[in-house]
Amino acid sequence: MKNLVLSIIAIMCTTLMVGQMNSSTVNQTGMANGSNVSQTGLWNQSTVDQVGDDNVSDVLQNGDENDSDVDQLGNDNGSDVDQLGNKNEAWVHQGFGSDPSINDDNTATVYQDGNRNDGHIDQYGDADGLGSDNNIGWIRQEGNRNDSYISQEGDDNEAENRELGNRNDSDIIQVGDGNYAGSDQQGNRNDNDQDQTGDDNWAENEQFGNRNMNDMDQTGNDNYAGAGQYGNDNTSSIQQLGNENYALTLQTGNFNGSAVLQTGFSNESDVNQSGNANGSLVIQAGDDNISDVYQDGNNNGSGVAQIGDDNESYVSQLGTLNLSSVLQSGDNNYSSVSQDGFGNFSDVKQLGDYNYSEVIQDGVGNISGVVQTGFEHDSFVNQVGNSNLSTVLQTGNNHNSVVNQIGNGNSSVVVQNN
Repeated sequence: MKNLVLSIIAIMCTTLMVGQMNSSTVNQTGMANGSNVSQTGLWNQSTVDQVGDDNVSDVLQNGDENDSDVDQLGNDNGSDVDQLGNKNEAWVHQGFGSDPSINDDNTATVYQDGNRNDGHIDQYGDADGLGSDNNIGWIRQEGNRNDSYISQEGDDNEAENRELGNRNDSDIIQVGDGNYAGSDQQGNRNDNDQDQTGDDNWAENEQFGNRNMNDMDQTGNDNYAGAGQYGNDNTSSIQQLGNENYALTLQTGNFNGSAVLQTGFSNESDVNQSGNANGSLVIQAGDDNISDVYQDGNNNGSGVAQIGDDNESYVSQLGTLNLSSVLQSGDNNYSSVSQDGFGNFSDVKQLGDYNYSEVIQDGVGNISGVVQTGFEHDSFVNQVGNSNLSTVLQTGNNHNSVVNQIGNGNSSVVVQNN
């Protein structure tokens, strides 16, 4: 009987100890700060540090071995952390870190529903030395082993990370004022990186599928970068340096790749890829350049480089294994390439100002090469059929060339100079 009583007492003591295995620490310095911590499970840890006035922090951890750290330095900051799973980690730093500063009116929200997710929001510091104010950071992760990081330094910035699935990764870093970055990942093993330095920049990304990768880097003011990836194993990169540049990339299918690099002022790039294994490269350096690339099919490739001001390039590829290359160096040049079929190749080079080139290829295995150097040249190439070959070379000023090839196996060479 004595042993039975001792055993019952031991079980009760063990149960009591297990129920007390959560750890919570709250430190508040200032006036009217509020903190709520609710932990249901085992081995959860929560730390809240508030220095200032009217700060609010809510932490709820419902599973086991979750870890939350909230730091608020300043006034009127708000933080909400919800972790309803196991071994999740959440950090919210508003005003603390390697360079602590007073920060006011920031809002941070982290929600993690599965297991082993990491969510981290930093909102503090500013080049003006006055701290970061009025920033909003928002993270939602439903799944397992997702990783999300948001860092905002400046005022009036907003960042949103949503990850629904497993093993997704998203990083947003913003330095400046009035910037917005948003990412929506639904699937598995998607990767997103968005970096913005300057004021009033906008970056947004959607990834619906698996193993998609997006990278955006904008330096300057009033730039826009957008990407939509719908499928698997797509890659998109947008790099913009300057002001008021615009880039949008849409990918529907699998294994598509797009890269856009724009430097200057008011450049515009649109890339639309539908199908599988299409590739596009757009480089624009200067002001007010426009590039539009449309690919519908499989294994098409397009390269566009425009150096100068007010150049325009339009590329349309329908079918399979079509290749297009456009180089324009100078001002006010125009190029249009339309390919419909299989295995067509077009190469356009315009060096100078006010040159015009239009290439139409409809069929199989057509080849067109256009080179124009100088000023105010016009070239028109129309190939309908199979295995046609056209070469146009114009140097000097004010030349005009028209080539029409209807049928199969035709060959044309035009050389004009002055």
